[in-house]
Amino acid sequence: MNHQSAVRDQFFKDGYALLRSPFSRDEIDFYISQLAKLSVGRGPKWTLPDGVCQHPLFWDVIFNPHILASVRQLLGQNVQFLQHNDLHAGFSSFHWHRDSVCRSFGKGPDWDERAEPYRLVRVGVYLQEPWGGFRLGLIRGSHRPDLYMSDAERDFIERKTGGLTKALTLAGRRDPLEDRADWVAPEPGDCIIFDPRIIHTGSVFKGTKYSFFIAYGVDNNHFRNHFNYYRHLRGDLNYAALHPDLVDRLQAAGLYASEEATALETIEGAWLPSKVFTVLARPFK
Repeated sequence: MNHQSAVRDQFFKDGYALLRSPFSRDEIDFYISQLAKLSVGRGPKWTLPDGVCQHPLFWDVIFNPHILASVRQLLGQNVQFLQHNDLHAGFSSFHWHRDSVCRSFGKGPDWDERAEPYRLVRVGVYLQEPWGGFRLGLIRGSHRPDLYMSDAERDFIERKTGGLTKALTLAGRRDPLEDRADWVAPEPGDCIIFDPRIIHTGSVFKGTKYSFFIAYGVDNNHFRNHFNYYRHLRGDLNYAALHPDLVDRLQAAGLYASEEATALETIEGAWLPSKVFTVLARPFK
């Protein structure tokens, strides 16, 4: 088995991979400065869904040759940009969660790969210095618990990602998944590439954490469901049509996936935020 195949096999088994910084120090400082400017008027802690696409100064990230080479190594050459992206400043997720459409294992099309494989990735880019102590926790194998976990382990983990566990943890109780996670401490500019179905969360940290996220995939039914979910079904996130100039760049790079998909009113098993979740999450935005 060659090195590329070994890396790909490890990614599909674990659900994530670390790419050491593909950015220069000047690029890192530039993106931090842009996120700091966007913080004016928003406060010290915020997220902006679709922020990469809506702010042209971040578009170059989508076309970074090192990121694209790594994604193609994992998914194959025929990858396209997937409009699932965010800008973050001072923010770390407060609960264990998945970024996929269907977030409860076995419920919905994300978990059915009989007709087409699930070939989507999120790329988290972290810019802050390591002294703040931020780490990303990932539950290895939780993107395919039917293959890589025992039934008992899978059931325990799925139960502990519920709302009650999050509330108790926020109230000071010990996190029952902490010891089961791989904790990755990124250096400035490092990228964590992960299957959106993997269960993950961010740690507490000092100072300000700066990060942004982009996504890619192979255009099939899983890709289309994911696009429709974030672009149309999740109206609360305010995703917009891609700017024509960005469309031109994506087309020129062979990364453009048509936006002419029919908006779906529902997707079986799709996670939608409850009123309770919205209330709990508000202080973390």
